[in-house]
Amino acid sequence: MIAVKIAVVSALVLVVVKFVASVLGKGNIPLLNQAVTVILSLFIGFELIQLGQAVIEKIN
Repeated sequence: MIAVKIAVVSALVLVVVKFVASVLGKGNIPLLNQAVTVILSLFIGFELIQLGQAVIEKIN
């Protein structure tokens, strides 16, 4: 469980770093762009799975 928390906090820090870099005009860093894209894609996928489970539970 500790490893998951560390991964989530690390991902959040990476997204915040990307946001700050973008605000300061330095947001065009390919590696950072790809990492944030992967993180946000995983988050959206997780949320869609949670939504699907909630809908299935509501139907049953």
